[in-house]
Amino acid sequence: MTTAAHITIDHLRRERERLAWLTAKVGVLARVVSYAARLVVIPLSLKLLGAERYGLWLTVGSLIAWLGMSDFGFSQGLVNAIAESSGRDDRAAIRRLVSTGFTLFALLSLILTLFVIPASSWRPLERLLGVAGNPALARDAHLLLLICGLFFAASLSLRAVDSVCQGLQEGYLAAGSAIGAAALNLVAVAVLYWRGASLSAFALAMAAPSLLATAALGVYLFVIRHPDLRPSLRHWERSALGTIVRFGGPLFVLQLANLAILYSMNLLIANLLGAGEVPRYSVPYSLFMIVAGLCYLIVQPYIPAYAEAFRRGDVAWIRRRALKSLAITTGLMATAGLVLVAVGRPLIRLWAGPSVVPETELLFLMTVFSVLLVSAATNGVLLIGLGRVWAKALLQIAASGIFVIAAWAMLPHLGLVAVPLAGIAAFIADPVISLLYALSFIRSRSQRSTPPPEPVPASIIAAEYAD
Repeated sequence: MTTAAHITIDHLRRERERLAWLTAKVGVLARVVSYAARLVVIPLSLKLLGAERYGLWLTVGSLIAWLGMSDFGFSQGLVNAIAESSGRDDRAAIRRLVSTGFTLFALLSLILTLFVIPASSWRPLERLLGVAGNPALARDAHLLLLICGLFFAASLSLRAVDSVCQGLQEGYLAAGSAIGAAALNLVAVAVLYWRGASLSAFALAMAAPSLLATAALGVYLFVIRHPDLRPSLRHWERSALGTIVRFGGPLFVLQLANLAILYSMNLLIANLLGAGEVPRYSVPYSLFMIVAGLCYLIVQPYIPAYAEAFRRGDVAWIRRRALKSLAITTGLMATAGLVLVAVGRPLIRLWAGPSVVPETELLFLMTVFSVLLVSAATNGVLLIGLGRVWAKALLQIAASGIFVIAAWAMLPHLGLVAVPLAGIAAFIADPVISLLYALSFIRSRSQRSTPPPEPVPASIIAAEYAD
């Protein structure tokens, strides 16, 4: 029974599930809208730019994604720090964290801008991007890198907006912003398709909507919804910076390892096989990544739920939820993969054209790779929620090293099938090791005498239901 001051463990479990599923459902809706727009944008982009220039766009996008490590894990660290202060109803501490986070990201944005401008003129980039023998594409590559890099630096200055939404458990606001950006992207590309455009104009049309949507969300968040949390230099605090860094450090290592796997594919293909081969892998694989992304959206909200349950000693719920989540995500990914093996070739031919239709063998290997990737990610959510971030980071570092080395060695000899084969080699052991380690860690905790669940102020629960 819930009293005015305390919440029972059963109620906590129900509330934990409710909030996680609410976040997941809204996130999935936003992702579905985004992917639906992408399904339209990709064939329009191929026809607008041609295979070579679209391949260059994808390759530069993978290179720009590496700039994500300039975040240093601080955005997720800010989420955790705000969530912790929110649990104490400490609005003053939240404002200090928000102000410190905005100051930190503004500084990182300035540093990144000063790096991007000269880097975009670096001549060896032409060879890295696979356009060294084509002067026209080389010019496009340098300009494209400058435009995308500057927009990424600008978006970094606003990174705290999304973190604040997540930390306050208002992630649906960020999801709404993403939906608006996807719609603007679709409109912009459709206009360019009918009127024609250069690669640089295409890059502007793809980059600007997201930045504008995030800026609009920031205005709403700090002017209308939470004016008491409005960032100010007066509220910058060194201790708040230390809190953000403490949470963000190990997450940065994990982020770096993820980038090495997910965003080295296009670079390796372009460098070893040429930019024109990139769409032949990335376009079919994007279908698998749609399903993999939805799987992650289902389990990602359980990170704070696992953390809260573990702090209260509710290891029985953690074990049940972890095994159930793993069954759901791997089953969903395997089913979708087998469907794509069966009907993927005609589907891709109809959707994106004959130039990017893969062999059935490649689709099957992509399925196996994706199932392993999703399994590892699901177990990774469990490890992060349990506070074992370094364990997950070390597993991911090992997997990224195996992936890059294997793909680099096999691509010249096996062609595109080398990429999923390298992924299978990298992740074949990760899901098993991570799950066994997590369950062993939970078991050791359950064998200790644990205190009764800590009371939660009823005001916090009431605020959640009010939303």
